[in-house]
Amino acid sequence: MEGQAYLVMRYVPGDDLRTLVRREGPLGADRAAEIAMALGDALDAIHGAGYVHRDVKPANVLLDDDGHVYLSDFGLAKQVLASAGLTESDRWVGTLDFAAPEQIRGEAVDARADVYALGGVLHFMLTGAAPFAGESDEAKLWAHLTAEPPRPSALRPDVPGALDGVVQRALAKRPEERHPSAGDLGRAARAAAGGARADPERTVARGAAAPGGGAPAMALLDGSRTISAQRPGTGGRRRRRSGAAAVVAVLAVAGAILLIGRGSRDDAQNGEQRGSSPPVAAPSLSAGTGPRVGETIRGVGFRPRGIAVAGGDLWVISAMRARLARIDAGTLRRHGIQPRVGRGAVSVTAHGGAVWVAIARRNRVIGLDADTGKVIRRLPVPVKPILVAAGSSGLWVVGDGAGDEPDVLFRYGLHGALLNQTELVHDATALALGGGRAWVALEGEPRLYRLFSYGPDLRVRSQAWLTGPGTEIAHGVARAWVSVPADDSVARYDPRDNGIQTNLAGRRPEGIAVAGGRIFVASNTEHTVVVLDPETGRPVGDPVPVPSNPWAVAAGEGHVWVSGLGDSTLTRIDY
Repeated sequence: MEGQAYLVMRYVPGDDLRTLVRREGPLGADRAAEIAMALGDALDAIHGAGYVHRDVKPANVLLDDDGHVYLSDFGLAKQVLASAGLTESDRWVGTLDFAAPEQIRGEAVDARADVYALGGVLHFMLTGAAPFAGESDEAKLWAHLTAEPPRPSALRPDVPGALDGVVQRALAKRPEERHPSAGDLGRAARAAAGGARADPERTVARGAAAPGGGAPAMALLDGSRTISAQRPGTGGRRRRRSGAAAVVAVLAVAGAILLIGRGSRDDAQNGEQRGSSPPVAAPSLSAGTGPRVGETIRGVGFRPRGIAVAGGDLWVISAMRARLARIDAGTLRRHGIQPRVGRGAVSVTAHGGAVWVAIARRNRVIGLDADTGKVIRRLPVPVKPILVAAGSSGLWVVGDGAGDEPDVLFRYGLHGALLNQTELVHDATALALGGGRAWVALEGEPRLYRLFSYGPDLRVRSQAWLTGPGTEIAHGVARAWVSVPADDSVARYDPRDNGIQTNLAGRRPEGIAVAGGRIFVASNTEHTVVVLDPETGRPVGDPVPVPSNPWAVAAGEGHVWVSGLGDSTLTRIDY
């Protein structure tokens, strides 16, 4: 009626996914994978607009008579956006059967919480049961937080083994170990069900939905808690419709309905106290000359995660590729010899004419001659090597302690002899050499260790508290620099006065390198490289735009080199 406000809601004839599975039983692998892919595409569009659904579950998935898939009920996303503060008491917000560990703990959540939930929905479609069907809510809570992700084939032996891996990765306890996006999960499920190869992965979430950008979770375990909310960004891309089945996500925010078609990471005891240096807001960036983006090489491995510069070449690792990508730094052409090291490469470094690669799945570090590309050493490591750094002091390797065992730091001679080792008090997240010392970042109690070798022992010379786990370390201009993506910052540690300062540096900073008297930091979700002044630690000039999801950063041969996870690229930055 004229002058009368009213709300229009779409009628969807058919069933919700929970009812369908309960009536017909578990779905076949192909059908479950197609639905997961449709839901993944819808979630990608939502995450690209800065929203997190927070309650992905079978009852919120509608299927009409024509096979179209609808993702509904965005009440929780709306509530977070509409509330500047919210107090709850004895109330679970979300659905326990499909809630991510970080949501249960009441931590900030981002798009990866929806990836976890979608993994649970896929498990439900394949088996007819939620991932952790405990007898009580307490049992379910404990399982989400501590139990190994389940294998659907344990309940249904006819489920393809490849789908077990998809579900288990989606249900990983740590968000960074899951698929980067919901769409990646869906495409991986389709590939696993049909024996095909999955498309390259990429992070699509923006704003509060981006990794590290999430608003505080609404899950409450302490009875009562006041929750503040961040306003998500409004960026994101629309995707064109393709394929036979359409996906519709019904987003009820401010009365709007969104229809989405399927689309396709030395000298004195440090007296610093934890939390003593919160992030300092960076000044506004001014336009001007300075570092600029050069040529980009595409098709470099698959989601390249590490770069080393040696012998005039760039050596790039991809965990899922058996060969390194070797590229001439001068001509940017691929070298005729692309060394084979086996799958599972997780860290790469170079020194003295040799390139060293940590192969986690083989408990081995492989040394390559930087001129010939031939293997010159295969170094067995007692535990899974996850980080490696090389310098005049030797080859330093962090081994991943199994289960509750601590990580171990090993120091080998460059000829392979074990010189010394020490256990670390917490898991290590980054390793680097510089200033005559080894630098190790820890999580749990986030700290930066400065170590040196003294006879048969490795000693901690000093330590500094960080505002979050450091994921990459670089040393230069007489200081250590640490990326801290949890709070969008870079920590600057000066061993001359044991002082540490933390400054904002883009969104989700990852790779970091020192070149030309400046510090270069990859902003993973802003798709830029931020340049920092070494004296202030703050950004200077405009961020340098690079291809999607920059990750590793290395300096050498007169340039800075950046890997792009989103499109498997390698970009040169001139300075």
